[in-house]
Parts: sequence; structure tokens; C-alpha cells
Amino acid sequence: MSRSHRFAALAAAGITITLGSTAPATATASGENGPIAYRRIVNSNEGTSPIFTVRADGTHGRQLTHPAPGVEDTQPDWAANGRRIVFQRCAPDTVCASYAVRPDGSHLIRVSPPCDATPPDIETKCADEGDVAFMPDSRHVVFTRGTGMVQVLADGDGWIEHSDLVIRDLRTGHTDVVLTSAPFSGDNKQAVASPDGSELAFQRSNSPLADPADSTAVFVVGVDGQHLHRITPWALDAGDHPDWSPDGQWILFRSNESGGFLNSQLYVVHPDGTDLHPVTDLSADTQLLSASFSPDGQRIVYAQTGFAGQPDIFTIATDGTDRRQVTRNPKWDSAPDWGPESDA
Repeated sequence: MSRSHRFAALAAAGITITLGSTAPATATASGENGPIAYRRIVNSNEGTSPIFTVRADGTHGRQLTHPAPGVEDTQPDWAANGRRIVFQRCAPDTVCASYAVRPDGSHLIRVSPPCDATPPDIETKCADEGDVAFMPDSRHVVFTRGTGMVQVLADGDGWIEHSDLVIRDLRTGHTDVVLTSAPFSGDNKQAVASPDGSELAFQRSNSPLADPADSTAVFVVGVDGQHLHRITPWALDAGDHPDWSPDGQWILFRSNESGGFLNSQLYVVHPDGTDLHPVTDLSADTQLLSASFSPDGQRIVYAQTGFAGQPDIFTIATDGTDRRQVTRNPKWDSAPDWGPESDA
């Protein structure tokens, strides 16, 4: 994996727990359903992808960010108060960074510290930050921070030396490391918190140095770094931005996470790993991408094969029925997050 896209694993062996901030992150704030944020690949040759929003009925579409050619804005996440969206921005020959923007597209700011280094020094001088998500107070964020060298292992992929789950105060810049991995053993990624703020769910995969090697699963850990436990079987290859239901009863994720979006289904499972079952029953050749719950907990928004064979945004009831198409566009729409109505 390149440094900008290699957040794909955390080893079961050699996990180091560091006590940190108890402030949680959350992907879907409970409340009244508002707009859906997502990314659209507007130029597949360059990889350019801005952030958009749209209502669940397909109306009031709006482009929020305007990245330069070749810059990828992705994985938007709403603040609980509906006033801002954070997202990951990756550009060629540099590290990924976290940004925030208002729902009308104004006040775009960089959340990550600045980094002026250039290759090859950038690899050791700048942290790579991605998978950013807001906390319930709409002031703190959690993200994945990669630091150190990249090493190509037996699978042919490059693995970062250190991968941490980190919480940052957006006002002060203060950070706390909650969870980290042993060197080159894999990555922690895509952390989201339970509604009561006591636990984090996240995806973790193993590098070839871990046991089982090259495997991916969803884990849950207390926000104090304690009680780490796996909630999905390694064989399910589960992950792709898991999301916690607003009532705290379910964690949503996609199977076959590393399979190129094919032969996948959406699943839910209780936070203790019980009652694992699929939500969708899609054909093996249907592209399926990441998903999130609606703020009222009644529906799920996700991306699957749509218009012109490209992924569009859809919603379904939490039992897998009543599918509704939201976007119909020949471009690639994915990474949806369903936001609340703003309290502004």
C-alpha cells in the first residue's frame, strides 16, 4: 500500500494499550434525519473526489469541497450538532490529513498539523492522519495516525511502522493516544464510539507478521484502552468503516472488506459479538461499499452498484427491506454518512 492509502491492518499479536482521553468518537449522532454526506469521484483518471451532500429523497444536492486535480476528499463524518463535517484529504506525494468544513461549503480548515517536508523526508517527518470522526461534543475528533517508516512485507504491501488511534481537541490541538500497534504488525483504523461514549468499535487487520496473517476483523475496546475484544470472525474479513447504531445495540459493517467491493454483504452484530447476521442479500457481482445508520436508527445508508454500473447512494430499512436509490450519477458515489438536522 502507498503511505496515503495503507491504513489496512492491526495485528492481533503485539497490541500495546495506552490509556488516553475518555472522550468518544461517533459516526452517527442520534436525532432527526438530516442530509447525507458522501464523496464523488469526478475524475477517475486523476482520482479527484470532492465531498457532496444530498437529502435522502435525492433533492438539495450540493458540492462542499473543491479539491485540486488528483486530490481525494473522502470518508466524511458529521458533527453531532450538524454544524460541521470532517473528512480525510489525500494528495499525491504527501501524507493524508484531516479537514473540516461547514455544511454550506464554507470555512474549510485543516485539522491536522501542517507538514512542509517533501519526499523522501516526508515519510519520517510527517504523520499520516486519516479515518477522522467527530466526537459527541462536536469539539474532539478521533483518527488514525501513521508514523515511521513503511516496510514491504511478504504480501507485497507496504506497512507503516506505527499505527495509533488518537483523539484530538480541535480548539487546543491536544492529542491523546488510545491504542497503538507493535511495529509493522498492522493498523488500527476507522474508530467509532458507542452512543454512551464508553467503547470504540474499529477495523483491524493483520500484516504478515501477525497471527493470523493478512486477516481483518472488527474489534471493540473501551475508550480507556481496556477490554479489547474481537466481535467478528477472521474468516468474515469484516470492516469497511463499522458504525454503531444510535441506540447502542448494533454495530454495522461490510463483509469481504478486502475483496474489491464484490461478493460482500452488510452485517450487524451486538457489541459483545452475539447475534451476528446479514442485512443484505446482494448478488456476488454487485459492488457494495461502506454504510452508516440514520440518526433515527430506522434506516441504513450505503453505496452499491447503480446508474451506468457505478456505485450510487442507497438507503434501506434496518431489516434489509424497502431499498430506495438516492443518487443516480455516472460518477462513483460512496462513503456516505447520514447526518442530523443542524441545531443552528
